[in-house]
This record gives sequence, structure tokens and C-alpha cells, in this order.
Amino acid sequence: MGGVSAGLLALGTLVITVEIFIRGLGIGSLPWAIEAVEYALLGVTFLAAPWVLWKGAHVRVDILVEIMPPKMQRAADLLANISGVVVCAVIFYYGLVSTIGLYNSDTRIFRVLVVKEWWLFSLVPFSCALMLIEFARRIFKGSRPRDADVTPGSEANF
Repeated sequence: MGGVSAGLLALGTLVITVEIFIRGLGIGSLPWAIEAVEYALLGVTFLAAPWVLWKGAHVRVDILVEIMPPKMQRAADLLANISGVVVCAVIFYYGLVSTIGLYNSDTRIFRVLVVKEWWLFSLVPFSCALMLIEFARRIFKGSRPRDADVTPGSEANF
């Protein structure tokens, strides 16, 4: 997921760079470029989220948790993971219902590109399903995020 997101981000950067370059030269433009990059950024967001959660690379403020006794830390982690399962399950459900509705109605977005709307919305339940699995894994394994696997100076793990 991280690799796909990085590839989409790199591709979007390349497309925008080419668009600026050819506009600057007065050659013309790529009318679809901005719209394609907007869709790619949506993909980056929803495809990277499960990977970031799995790696424990998300931003978190744990000042309070770090001063708690170990037993309370485990309880806080459990509460956070249960909350994650509930939130992801709700978003998954409504995202899936919306995606199915858009699929059945064959709704399309007409701009420069014509895109079936359900293609975009399908990222939401897909992403939430993967995050739900990760939160559930943490609950049943009783583990903290994978950032415990990262040692100083090993940023390559991300």
C-alpha cells in the first residue's frame, strides 16, 4: 500500500511538473492533468492510511500515555484499538453502502475526464476494511503499533 501510494504521488508530481514545463514553453497544456492528480491524491490518502497504521507511523501524541503505569498503558492501547475498530466499521459500512448505490446508479463525474463515481468511493470501504483488520489484530495480539520495531537511525523501515 505504501509503495502504491508513493508511486501515485511520484506520478502526480511528474505530471504536474510536465504540465508546468509545457505551459511555460507555450506548447500547450495537459487539460486532464490537474483532475488526474486530484484523483491520485485521493488514492494516496486512502491507500496509505492502512499502511501507515500498520507501521505505526501515524502522528500520535502519547505524552499522557507514556507517564501511565504499564497496566494503564495497555488499557489505553486497548481502548484506542477498540475505538479504531468501531470507527472503521461504521465508515466501512456507510462507504460500502454508498459505493454499491453509486455502482447501481452508474453515476459518473463529468469534467475533463469521465470517471465512474463508485471507482473513487470504493477506496473508502477498502481502506477502512484493512484498518479494521489492523485494529482487530492489535486487540487480539495485545500489541502496540509496529513503531516499537523501529530503532533510532533506522528510518528506512518506513
